[in-house]
Amino acid sequence: MAEFKPTRSQQAAIETRGRAVLVSAAAGSGKTKVLTERLLSRISDDADIDSFLIITFTKAAAAELKSRIVDEIAKRLAKEPDNRRLRRQSALCQKAQIGTIHSFCAAFLRENCHEAGLSPEFKVIEEDRSEAIRARVIGRVMDAAYEKPTPEFLLLADSVGAGRDDSRLADIVLSLHKKMQSHARPDLWAKKQIELMSVGADNIAATPWAQEILRSVTASAEFWAQAMENAAQKAYMSEKIGAAYGESLSATALGLRDLARSSAEGWDRARQFLPIEFPKFKALRNSPDPELSEHIKALRDSCKKAAGKLADMLSASEEKLASDMQKTAPAMRALLELTLDFDKAYAAEKKRRAEVDFADLEHFTARLLTDEAGEPTALARELSQRYTEIMVDEYQDVNRVQDAIFRAVSKDGTNLFMVGDVKQSIYRFRLADPTIFTEKYLSYADLYAAQENEPVRIMLQENFRSRGEVIEGANHVFRTCMSAKLGEIDYDENAELRCGADYDGAVPKPELVLVDVTADDEDDSPDKTALEAQAVAEKIHALMRSGTLVSDKGVQRPLRYSDIAILMRSMASTGEVFRRELLNADILVLGGGSGSFFESVEVSALVCLLAVIDNPHQDVPLIAVLRSPFFGFSADELSEIRAADKKSDFYTALVKNAEHSARCAEFVETLTDFRQSAPDMELGELLRYIGDKLDLAAVCAAMTDGATRRDNVMLLSGYAKRFEATGFKGLHRFVEWLNSLAERGDEPGRGAAGNAVQMMTVHKSKGLEFPVVFLCGTSKRFNRSDLREAVLIHPELGLGPKVTDTRRGIEYASLQRNAVSLRADREMLSEEMRLLYVALTRAKERLIMTATMSEPETKMQKLMMSTVFPVSPEILMTAQNTAAWLMYAALSDKDERLSLSVYRPERTQTEEKSESETTETAADPRLVEKLRQNLGFCYPYPVAETLPSKVTATELKSYDEPDPESVSLAPSVQRSFRSPSFLREDRPLTATERGTATHMVLQFIDYNKAGTLDGIRSEIARLTASRHISERQAQAVNAEAIERLFRSDLGRRIMNADRLMREFKFSILCPAEDFFDGGEGESVLLQGVIDCCIEENGELTIIDYKTDRVRGEALYERAKSYAGQLRAYAIAIGKMTGKPVTGCALYFLDAGQTVFVPEN
Repeated sequence: MAEFKPTRSQQAAIETRGRAVLVSAAAGSGKTKVLTERLLSRISDDADIDSFLIITFTKAAAAELKSRIVDEIAKRLAKEPDNRRLRRQSALCQKAQIGTIHSFCAAFLRENCHEAGLSPEFKVIEEDRSEAIRARVIGRVMDAAYEKPTPEFLLLADSVGAGRDDSRLADIVLSLHKKMQSHARPDLWAKKQIELMSVGADNIAATPWAQEILRSVTASAEFWAQAMENAAQKAYMSEKIGAAYGESLSATALGLRDLARSSAEGWDRARQFLPIEFPKFKALRNSPDPELSEHIKALRDSCKKAAGKLADMLSASEEKLASDMQKTAPAMRALLELTLDFDKAYAAEKKRRAEVDFADLEHFTARLLTDEAGEPTALARELSQRYTEIMVDEYQDVNRVQDAIFRAVSKDGTNLFMVGDVKQSIYRFRLADPTIFTEKYLSYADLYAAQENEPVRIMLQENFRSRGEVIEGANHVFRTCMSAKLGEIDYDENAELRCGADYDGAVPKPELVLVDVTADDEDDSPDKTALEAQAVAEKIHALMRSGTLVSDKGVQRPLRYSDIAILMRSMASTGEVFRRELLNADILVLGGGSGSFFESVEVSALVCLLAVIDNPHQDVPLIAVLRSPFFGFSADELSEIRAADKKSDFYTALVKNAEHSARCAEFVETLTDFRQSAPDMELGELLRYIGDKLDLAAVCAAMTDGATRRDNVMLLSGYAKRFEATGFKGLHRFVEWLNSLAERGDEPGRGAAGNAVQMMTVHKSKGLEFPVVFLCGTSKRFNRSDLREAVLIHPELGLGPKVTDTRRGIEYASLQRNAVSLRADREMLSEEMRLLYVALTRAKERLIMTATMSEPETKMQKLMMSTVFPVSPEILMTAQNTAAWLMYAALSDKDERLSLSVYRPERTQTEEKSESETTETAADPRLVEKLRQNLGFCYPYPVAETLPSKVTATELKSYDEPDPESVSLAPSVQRSFRSPSFLREDRPLTATERGTATHMVLQFIDYNKAGTLDGIRSEIARLTASRHISERQAQAVNAEAIERLFRSDLGRRIMNADRLMREFKFSILCPAEDFFDGGEGESVLLQGVIDCCIEENGELTIIDYKTDRVRGEALYERAKSYAGQLRAYAIAIGKMTGKPVTGCALYFLDAGQTVFVPEN
């Protein structure tokens, strides 16, 4: 291996002493090597290795770092066998504190268990066990709250917790409790939130929630004002275009400037400048620059949408917001107090059991090391004297509690060495807080400009992994897209990658391939994922056929399938499709829809069995083994075992049950046999013995994909050989080694066996590298489901509840909720941007990104027309998926660092023989006779001949009417033609057109703003401004009727539903007999659009809005006529979702009444 020659920045990171050091280490910059060399450098001076505290993110990373240090000391000792200092360090390596934050906390608490109030024998429980305890405790806490309810708790239960049971409220408490754990003092945080809600209503504009929204309004208004001013300048470059558009654009820009300026003066002041005016453009015929004209109009349309959102943000007055806050405050206080009650009860239960969870490890440690002000305690100062230096890897993923601990045990921060890369912070869902790293990054001085002892930052920008082409492509994507607003760091010259790797020759630049999934006449809904996978398979074959070479330890060799990785944001719903299509294309694949090697049922069960053979007194692996296909214990059987002995560990309870349970006795006997045999066997031999004893070949064969599962069991023996080849021995160490490999995302294709393409999520790919990387599934929409929770929770902004108006039976977003949603959405998008950074920087030599898109050329043209380049964060934050960001980058790529192409999959078409290919031949007498027989043939299913191949639900409206002639077996085809403009200008809308307008409003209206008549009228105005409906349609919509809907019981159910679907389009093949007499054995394609469908506790209710002007008894007669249509809806959505339809409702807007129609 070549000798390590550090760069200037690496050398600085290794040698800088006497101050806090933050190393911002870009992807592929050799941070682990730097960390290793710094430690070796320090112990070469006068410090012992056991005087360092070295914290890594995972056990696997700790083991790897320790192994590197041991190996490096051994190499140096081989060169200097008489070096006493090296010998001492080699001996001290076993005492070196290299591990995770939790291993440090556990060791510290065992030393100080009495001060922490813990049992000396406390056990650290895994997440599965802590979750089970939490579930039991929350039940008791909820029961206690209902037994002695306070008025505030009842308000909480009736609003936030409204439902068929209290599970919704319990889930909210558990979620809030989990998120509170990111604070060093969760109880103080909760009390601060209660106080803030109490005083916030007195000065709305000064609250953190109003300030959050006003900052966003200001930024957006300033951006769009500048965009409109620039557009006006462009317009005036042409006298004709300027005369038509310039005045309107300038007026809009002025309005936006006024809004931006007034936002700093207060909430109600800003509202005075809304809505923003968009004066009509003057007529422009025969534009001298049609492209410019279209660009300006498209840009103005985008500005209108943005201005509509600004108006929505500030729709309520300060007085209304204060009133809403007073309404929500009692319930939120009750929620926080209930959560604190749960925290106390959960803590008491764990103390009774002498157990702690991972959050406890951090909090007990933080409480002993810091006071309420966050300052180090006397114990912390004493502990800090032990350490020469505290080194923390992956600092971008720490939380506030961990940061407090690190600062407390350091000597006023002067011996704190932190390594990380905020651009790779992708674990916010685990409560990681990238802003901690960013705060230090922005406040620390550059090393070469710092004062003496001043904290410094050192940038490691050289990437030693990737080719220059990959680096240039990635740099362009993130120069375009990543910023402090979107990614939480500016991608400037200090953040960009620099090429440090040495490759020969040139390779194609990174590619963005748009897979055209436009539906053709024969295929209404192509499988987009399958088409994308087929495109990837074809590209892989092309790479293999073309003799692509990759560099392997400095030597060029042909590409192998195992050099290729396919990365996705999530494998859910797409991984299995990709796996299937790749296998169909004769490409072997590891990972994907079936999960990773270590996540497979058979492998995880075997690893757990090995752990239990080593030590049966481990509840989690033991229960996993019992529940596995190897032994098949049911949940009821496990409950019986636990019920027999609730105090002991599960194995002890199992042995007691063996006295009267044959199944338990058989398992104990088998396990005892394995435990007695293990010490006398090699690991591979033990695995074979287990396989024979349990007949694992037959067990795997009985499962789906049995051959693969059998191979996985055999591959585990290969891991045993790998482990023993390292020189380590023992079952316990083997299990730990396997778990570390699983944590690292190791697969048999990497270092074990096989030549297969590897599929994994971007999260699992972190820390890995591959010669060829495909990033797929980028068109999948960002997951915003968290923003639909009943109460939003943010570590800084606190709680974001809905306002419940019980009198009118509606809910709508509060000021707090809007602010939390705004911040949380921005943070989610920033995390998605960082995930993209991780994905693109895994590639060593080739990078190929794919996205699915219908009519790609048309959409690219529209994007070009409506976008100002360079693209602003305000525009980028409106993206719905990663593909949009990649498109912006590709379209702004003047230097051609990315290749943009469109791939059109071949669609199978029926080949028909042309007339010219037919030839005339003499008639065959036997054929003539057969034709005669066939001419007399009578089709045995005459009714089926009259059945339509396709029918809409609307055509089945009269299905249940008694007159058999009212239902045609072959519905007629109707064609509608657009009326000429001179017939449409001033005439009143027809009833059908009024109904269409009302349905459009109900489809696109924001239900959170539909609680008042003013809110509904404001929404209609917004939809008019955004061109969802015309002015004439807006005037025809009855806003009062819509308000009545949302005040009704049905409206309340819609607002409180677990899931809401609007304008649900379907196309499904159904048995014809479900709709037509004589249709047995035939199928019909049923199509339609369901106005609204709600899900409540797993059951569906269909809602259809009707604008028919009927009252009284006529209303119920009219409802009967729609029974067939609703029944069709029920059949369709029931088949598509697999969920029961328990209700079909017609809501007549004119009458304001709900009529339920039997679904069957």
